[in-house]
Amino acid sequence: MKNKKKKRAGKIMIRSMTGFGKSTIDCPYGKLTAEIKTLNHKTLSVVCNPFNGMFHLEQRSKTLLDSKIFRGKAFIRISSDREGSQKSLHDIKVNEKVAREYVRKIKKMQKDVGIKGEIHIRDIMELPGVVESQSGDAENKLWPHVKKALEDAVDKLIIYRKREGARLAKDFNARLNKIDKNLKEIKKYGKQSVGEYRKELVQSIRDIAKNTELDKSRLEEEVAVFAKNCDIAEETTRLAGHIVEYKHAMRSVKTDVGKKLDFIAQEMQREANTIGAKASDFRISKTIIEVKSEIEKLREQVKNIE
Repeated sequence: MKNKKKKRAGKIMIRSMTGFGKSTIDCPYGKLTAEIKTLNHKTLSVVCNPFNGMFHLEQRSKTLLDSKIFRGKAFIRISSDREGSQKSLHDIKVNEKVAREYVRKIKKMQKDVGIKGEIHIRDIMELPGVVESQSGDAENKLWPHVKKALEDAVDKLIIYRKREGARLAKDFNARLNKIDKNLKEIKKYGKQSVGEYRKELVQSIRDIAKNTELDKSRLEEEVAVFAKNCDIAEETTRLAGHIVEYKHAMRSVKTDVGKKLDFIAQEMQREANTIGAKASDFRISKTIIEVKSEIEKLREQVKNIE
């Protein structure tokens, strides 16, 4: 049981902001289809076209989505197929009083003008005010079914975003491991460069003043100044710490993880720039370029994270 708990605790939490979810359900009013498409965005933005002019359904749909996802631009589309529907959303009422008045007026006109002909029911039904269609409660009738379709579509959207998030997490880990490997090389080169500088300095002094005795205290002072100016131990330690923090955030941060990862990547970039500025060893300069390149790719990819 302990091993299982540990495994769950280490599960990647990140989700992509891009995704798609679609669900179709049968209800008494026909088939309802809910589609949700999400793209990258700094905050949560929901666009929902009013369903048959039902604006309250739009607001309810936005509220539902707002409780499920945190970032991204979401486009909601709800459509219906009324074929095979068992119920109507509209209450049909026939105003018999108006119909009788029409018939009375028409018969009077026939008599006064001398026009003959039969009055058909379909003609009366098409006259203004005879048939009234009311849909005042249509939104409340339809919402439980729209909600069900939307919830299913959101569940599928989240599965899609998690799958994409896992793919991105795999890419992040590969890049972080590459940065960590390069960082170890940089640390090694940093230690070597001070010793190599000392040897070069001694040789240079001997070449210039062959008959002059070395001033060892002055030599050590020069080496110490060089070592201080080129010391990258603090920066490499912080950069290594940011790598650990980045991996931890992918597994533990539940909301706004994309913003958190971007902030850590910015700090990583800051340390890498300082190392590059201090570096006097060509090997360090070359390796830190690779590190900065990987950090840039991290920052680009993290824009896709919720």
